[in-house]
Amino acid sequence: MAKEDDFKKNEKTQKDIYDFIKGKSSKKNKNSKKDSKINYESLATGQKAARIGLDSEKEIINAINTNQSFRELVRNCLQNLGFMYEGEMTCEDAPKNMKTDITIKIARRPIGVSIKSIKETSFHQTDRRRLEKWKEFLNMPDNIYDIIKTAIIRKAEKGRASKFILDKDKKTIRNFFSAKYEIIIKEIFSREEKDLLILLINNIKDEKIYLYRMGDVFKFLIKNVSNNIDFTVNGIIKLGDYLTIQRKSGNGKHIKIPKTDWKHPGNDLQFKFYPIEFAIYIKENKLILFSEFDYKLQIFQ
Repeated sequence: MAKEDDFKKNEKTQKDIYDFIKGKSSKKNKNSKKDSKINYESLATGQKAARIGLDSEKEIINAINTNQSFRELVRNCLQNLGFMYEGEMTCEDAPKNMKTDITIKIARRPIGVSIKSIKETSFHQTDRRRLEKWKEFLNMPDNIYDIIKTAIIRKAEKGRASKFILDKDKKTIRNFFSAKYEIIIKEIFSREEKDLLILLINNIKDEKIYLYRMGDVFKFLIKNVSNNIDFTVNGIIKLGDYLTIQRKSGNGKHIKIPKTDWKHPGNDLQFKFYPIEFAIYIKENKLILFSEFDYKLQIFQ
């Protein structure tokens, strides 16, 4: 009888979490967002991915602050990762223009979290900015800048059928990024934010959440990229198995200037991360510490 009661209790806890994340909670929250029922299909690809990410952040903040079952699962994951903090747990949105998406506070001790939410696409935009910014940050030589700028404009003019980095330039580009990948990885994931300690991957489709210590993520990715810089058939730069570099693209009708104009936002340099492939590989090979939980009811069926 005790086992049956425990089963029903676990089932109810899991259903509470599942309903909460899916927006089915019977309790109305005064902080719930009016646009939670937005039609993602009506958005352009880039807008859609960004909107899914923002909504995921809001839902996780809300769940931690108002759903005890979800909050305790997150606390257990953090403890599994070595954050043995005791006390009240709260969560809040991080300031804009930071790599930290949300801040979890346990007895007021901050734990910054970067969230990568995936629903349909296989990638997550980890960073986008003007090439001039990267030139300054990386002390990029003029010839490297010129090769990448020409590649961006070529993709803008000729589209998907054209190559990003041409065969004749691959060795030069590979040599440059071979000397810079470590600082790039830290910059695109954390920008040296001292309280950013956790990477959280939210696999919305499979209803799974994975947590990792950011320092472990750095070590794994840096090792993975070492001697592993290559190019796709379309010349997109591959930093190891989980990161790529390319033209941002996205030539939406709301942008009034031509896509071939260097000032067009689609001509930013974009870094993509493939979080689900990363999560699966880490889980199968256990190369770094991780913690996970499943927020779908079916886990107990």
